[in-house]
Amino acid sequence: MLTSAAVLALLAGALGLVYILTIPGRRAKTLPPGPPTLPVIGNIHQIPLKKTYIQFSKWAKQYGDIYSLKVASGTTVVISKRRLVKEIMDKQSSLSSSRPVAYAVDKLVYKGDFLLLMNSNDPRFRAGRKLFHQFFMESMVEKKHLPFINAEATQLMRDLLVDPANFMLHAKRYANSFIMSATYGIRTPDIQTPHFKQINHIGEHMTELVMPGALPPVDIFGFLHYVPERFLDHWKSRCLEMQKASDALYGHLMELVMERRRKRGPKETFADQIVDQQDKLGFSWHEMLYMTGVVLDAGTETTANVWIILVQMLTSRPELLRQVQEQIDAVVGEDRTPTWDDFPKLPIVNQLMKEVQRFRPVVPIAFPHRLTEAVQVDGYTLPKDTTIVVNLAGLHYDDAKFANAHDFDPNNYIGKPGLASEYANVADYELRDHYGYGFGRRLCPGIHLAERSLFVTFAKLLWGFDVGPAEDASGGLLIPDYDLVSGYTDGAVVVPQKFECSIQVRSEKRKSTILRELAEAERTIFSHFD
Repeated sequence: MLTSAAVLALLAGALGLVYILTIPGRRAKTLPPGPPTLPVIGNIHQIPLKKTYIQFSKWAKQYGDIYSLKVASGTTVVISKRRLVKEIMDKQSSLSSSRPVAYAVDKLVYKGDFLLLMNSNDPRFRAGRKLFHQFFMESMVEKKHLPFINAEATQLMRDLLVDPANFMLHAKRYANSFIMSATYGIRTPDIQTPHFKQINHIGEHMTELVMPGALPPVDIFGFLHYVPERFLDHWKSRCLEMQKASDALYGHLMELVMERRRKRGPKETFADQIVDQQDKLGFSWHEMLYMTGVVLDAGTETTANVWIILVQMLTSRPELLRQVQEQIDAVVGEDRTPTWDDFPKLPIVNQLMKEVQRFRPVVPIAFPHRLTEAVQVDGYTLPKDTTIVVNLAGLHYDDAKFANAHDFDPNNYIGKPGLASEYANVADYELRDHYGYGFGRRLCPGIHLAERSLFVTFAKLLWGFDVGPAEDASGGLLIPDYDLVSGYTDGAVVVPQKFECSIQVRSEKRKSTILRELAEAERTIFSHFD
């Protein structure tokens, strides 16, 4: 029979065990406020799998510009204010630039070699960023890459002439081709090109794989690693299938580069730059594949999607279309298409570029960062290993910053004639135009290339074509759905749901100009590719 002391000891032990087991999920008093938690799971049950950024914005109104969520034993802090981005992500970027664990995608799919998922203290991350800056710095873009952008954008205009119904695919071909040219020295001449179809196929499956809820929460509950995968929708096998497909694609592209180097010597491409510096870099073959492959992953989808959103916005805004065309016509005329040299004279196109990226950010929630040391902000202590999430949608729809935050209005950027790169590092955070290119040490190194690509394709489209709604069988207008909830896909990268529109050349003279410039591009640029 147990003594009273033994009973008390057992009771105390049981209570202690209960206390320890319920520590996960609790919010420390030193953290920012947030929604009420449950023992063990914290706020996991409250975080929606779809349109997460909408709920994050609602919580910001309730709990403030900085709030915390408990994800089991981990802490996630969400920020939705420019001042806090500057304070935490820019000024303290040495502490806030790492990544949280992403076992399924990082370790299984990419074997730890994908630059976007590497920690900031990884020597390969620093080497990769240096390579990107060398190859995509502003002077290199101006000198080396602009001719390819202009030529590929001219083909995009020709493709819209002959096949406007597939405008989404043609936009993706454009973005893929100039990125492929810069990275591997390989073009994507049309939407039937095998590697283009393969890239799209892999991209679709990767999107499905990383959709919220598609994988078990193995990074939160480590014991799930040991549960037979047949009980968890074969998640490991699905990741390994994606690994096999990605390795095959990037391996094939890199083999083409090596074969070309053996036969004809090096070119001025990103892949060649890596091979030429291999003695110093010391990358493995697999690391080389993904140091080049990340350029395709990061550059193709985002560039194409921003252009597609422009088309979506213009379809139901004829007055805005005419306003932009009047400014372009006054500068360019009908005998040539716009080029990058026209940028200073066409501020309204720059305003459109900024507003499209503000109004419908293709990445509405920035990829999570992780603190490598504790950070103090606004009287709170954000502990080491806290996950930091910047809600870009919250920043872009800030009513205190934009008078018509939920309306598409390029006038938001009157008086901001510079490129996004000029505003990205300004001391006064209120001058930042938008956050589409990130922040801190992870600011997109392709920002100079992307801005010029967007300007050239925006300007050429608006110079050459009228964009409007398509008609149904009875003559009714089909207005695209650009509602934040129903008009766009879910996932880390948000794209418009498929829509129809009318894209018609503005005159026979402009059609002739497009075809003439394409013939010149084929002679001077495209003829140098196999």
